Amino acid sequence: MGKINIQLYSFSDGQHEDIRENLRTAAALGYDGVELFGPCFQISAEEMSALTKELGLQVVSMHVPDKTHILPLIPYAKAVGCSRIGLSIETMLTDADVHRWAREMNDFGKALKEEGCLMIYHNHTQEFAACEGERIIDVLMRETDPESVAFELDAGWCAAAGYDPVEFLKTYSGRVKLVHVKESAEVIGVMPQIDFSKIEFVNGRPVFDEETQKRLDHARSINCPACEGLVDWAKLKEAADAAGVEAYIVEREYSKGDRIEELRNDIRRYREIF
Repeated sequence: MGKINIQLYSFSDGQHEDIRENLRTAAALGYDGVELFGPCFQISAEEMSALTKELGLQVVSMHVPDKTHILPLIPYAKAVGCSRIGLSIETMLTDADVHRWAREMNDFGKALKEEGCLMIYHNHTQEFAACEGERIIDVLMRETDPESVAFELDAGWCAAAGYDPVEFLKTYSGRVKLVHVKESAEVIGVMPQIDFSKIEFVNGRPVFDEETQKRLDHARSINCPACEGLVDWAKLKEAADAAGVEAYIVEREYSKGDRIEELRNDIRRYREIF
C-alpha cells in the first residue's frame, strides 16, 4: 500500500487553525506525512521536528509563503527532514514574466541543490494560459534545469483548466516529483493571474478584494469529495508511478460538511486506489 500525505492547508476551513492539533489529527486520520505551508513556520523547526517524529509523520514537502522565503527556509527544511522546498504560485502577468520566472527557478534550484534540496513549483490553472503559442507550463518545463527544478502537479487544477493530468504526466515524465491529489467537479478554464505584490497577507494568508474572492470561492467550491471528480485516479496513479512521482499529497480546499469527516473519507477512498 502506497503512502498518502496531506497538505496542512487542507484544514483551513476557519475552524481548524491550530497547526499542532492539525498535525495530531492528520496522524489520527491515517495520513503518512504532511506538506507544510505558511502558518506552519510560526512553529520552531525544533518543535516541528519533534512533533512530527512523535506522530510518525514525514515532512514530504514545504510550500513557503513566497519566493523570498525559499533560501532562508533551507535550515528549517533540513531540521525537519525535508528536502523539497516549493512555491505554490508565482505572478506571471506577461510573457516576459514567464521567462523571468524560469530563470529565477533555475537560480533557486542551483542554490537548493548545493544544500541537498530540490526546488518544486506547484501549478494552478494559470500555468495553462497561453505564452507565445505554448502554455506557460510548457515554457517553464523547457526553460528550467531538470537536475535542480521539479514540479508538483495539482491534478485537480490541471483538470479544472481543461487538461488531462494523466496525459500531462506522460508528456513530462521525470519532471513531476509530487502530485496534489485534489478533486475538481467541473472545467472552469484558466483563471486570471493574481498580482500578489499588491495583496495583503494576514497570518500567512492572502486577503483578496471582493470580486477576486468570489471567483476564488467558486473555484474552491468545485473541490468535490474523493473519487467524484474529473480525474481517473487509478489511471493517474499508474501514469504517475511510471513517470517517477515520489509522493502523493491530498489537498482539500472546500467542504460541504464537516472538514475532518471529509478528510477521513478522502483517505479511506484513496486507500482503495493508492
